[in-house]
Amino acid sequence: MTFAIWRESTGVRRTTSIIQRLVLPLDGERELHGNASFATDYVLRALQELAPGEGLALIHSHLTPGWQGMSQDDIVAERDRLASAVYGRTGLPVVGVTTGTDGALSARRWLRQKQSSWEIHEATSARVVGRRLRSTFHPELSPRQSRGNAQVATVSVWGDEHQADLARIRVGIVGLGSVGSLVAESLARVGVCNFVLIDYDLVEERNLDRTAGAERSDIGRAKVAVAADHIRRVGTGREIDVQAVCYSVLSRPGYGAALDCDVLFSCVDRPLPRHLLNALAYAHLVPVIDGGILAEVIEAKLIHADWRIHTIGPSRACLMCLGALDAGDVAMDQAGMLDDPDYIKKLDASRQRSVSRRNVFPFSMSVAAHEVLQMVTLITGLERVGGIGPQFYHCYPGVMDVLPTVMCEEGCENGSMVATAVDLSGNLVHGKDWTSD
Repeated sequence: MTFAIWRESTGVRRTTSIIQRLVLPLDGERELHGNASFATDYVLRALQELAPGEGLALIHSHLTPGWQGMSQDDIVAERDRLASAVYGRTGLPVVGVTTGTDGALSARRWLRQKQSSWEIHEATSARVVGRRLRSTFHPELSPRQSRGNAQVATVSVWGDEHQADLARIRVGIVGLGSVGSLVAESLARVGVCNFVLIDYDLVEERNLDRTAGAERSDIGRAKVAVAADHIRRVGTGREIDVQAVCYSVLSRPGYGAALDCDVLFSCVDRPLPRHLLNALAYAHLVPVIDGGILAEVIEAKLIHADWRIHTIGPSRACLMCLGALDAGDVAMDQAGMLDDPDYIKKLDASRQRSVSRRNVFPFSMSVAAHEVLQMVTLITGLERVGGIGPQFYHCYPGVMDVLPTVMCEEGCENGSMVATAVDLSGNLVHGKDWTSD
């Protein structure tokens, strides 16, 4: 049993309590007597460690596996002994977390109804983020879905338990163009059921050679609407929920929707949104799967094509440390320079290649496939599905390079933001160009 300090991450549809650090008990502050109890001095010391905006959580263990219910002693400790004291000090609810013998977590908040009256709000899921994303789901609020015959082949590869996890996580796809539309279709066929699609753009005729599910009749429609319809047509899950967000992730609605997700796919080619998603992966504990394609063409002749795929978040290197995102490109995007063709023409050849990417459908298919496989590995822990680290493919001579486990460099600002839930809205861009109604 220990106290912990949490910060709040608030999206559009859900609120997450992010455990930031532990306040471990000192001698005499915890008593073990078949059960475990805390001393008043322990509570007071933990409350004194709270900074503005931080809340207090009580974490304790039970001797059974799976999602844990509450004993009467648990209720007395959280509701009667802690809720009023914590709210009086912070204005925030006390958070309770229980661990099972198999590592499963359950969680809840005690919300104030009126003076000295507290109501329990059970969490839908509890997550641990690291090299793997481990989720425990509330058996009633997020019940396990039954699968049909449409998923027999899929389940035969990684089994029913992993399939149940994939079906219940909420997956966000930022950018529904060439790679994002293929990711969406692949996830739907695999059996993912909960989607958040974020993109402000509309389908144009020039998109038809690279956008899965789009037809000529879709020209002028929002890409998220086209992708949502396609997911519902091809999805194999029993109950599919698709939230189509026709905004940029650099808008408040798009950013809030991203915070609602358990895992995100970064399928955008602009530096600024990738910079935001890079920071979000660490500060708000939402792993991001990112990829990029670089095809160099001179006078209609392909010189070379490479692409890379990587998962970022706690216990992994960020895009900056991987060399997949350049601070100079981010600054140019923030200043609006990448919207000026004349400015891009003045850049040196290497910089032009980094901001002017070419792509064709077969390239997108490869990137999307490897991104989905990395997500499956993130959820299941099966590295034989998606590999052990960042992947770099060179079309010629046809070689895939894989990095072993890599971490952020010392002093990296993203590594220092882990679990801080810091407000990233300073990166948002406001204006008519970032939404399509």
